Amino acid sequence: MNNHITNETLKKYAKMASDAFMTNPGYVLSCPDENKRKNFIYNVVLMRLYISRKTDFFYFDEEERGMLVLRKAGMDYPAGEVLKVPNILGLLKNISYVSKLLSVTGAYSSKGLYDEEKTYIVSPVFVDVNHQGKGVGTALLKKAIEDMAAKGCKVGLDTMEPSNVPYYEKLGFELIDKQYNKDADAYSWYMIHE
Repeated sequence: MNNHITNETLKKYAKMASDAFMTNPGYVLSCPDENKRKNFIYNVVLMRLYISRKTDFFYFDEEERGMLVLRKAGMDYPAGEVLKVPNILGLLKNISYVSKLLSVTGAYSSKGLYDEEKTYIVSPVFVDVNHQGKGVGTALLKKAIEDMAAKGCKVGLDTMEPSNVPYYEKLGFELIDKQYNKDADAYSWYMIHE
């Protein structure tokens, strides 16, 4: 689907994500060591982008300030795909953090929340830290919503950041579920744009 997106482009955006997600609750809970977190995030996002390139929709800001990926709700990526990513060594070096991330985010479940045939999930969306608050993420979200609506589909998302909920509501997303992870002492909010 996105085979024209080069590995160098994916690396560039994974670097952008590693800066943008430094305070993301899921990553902070998974890797409390701030000195190691950036490398951890880079490798997780890069793996995700490598795998996503085969099946998902990618949206890029024209000025290369941000990215949004849409995956079909309920999409399970084959575990074997992880072993094929070029940054497998970076993932292995961060395996304890990756394991914790799966535990933290895997404790939440979107199963049954979305129509798996007619919903695409934002996973991930991020903007260069130097351009946040300038409408880049909003433009990417609006374009994705518009494209999916034209296909008769909805857009869903989840966030562990409570301050994101009002922002997404302003864009027309509705809260459909809120789940608490006792072990991580954290919430996840699930939203949909109809």
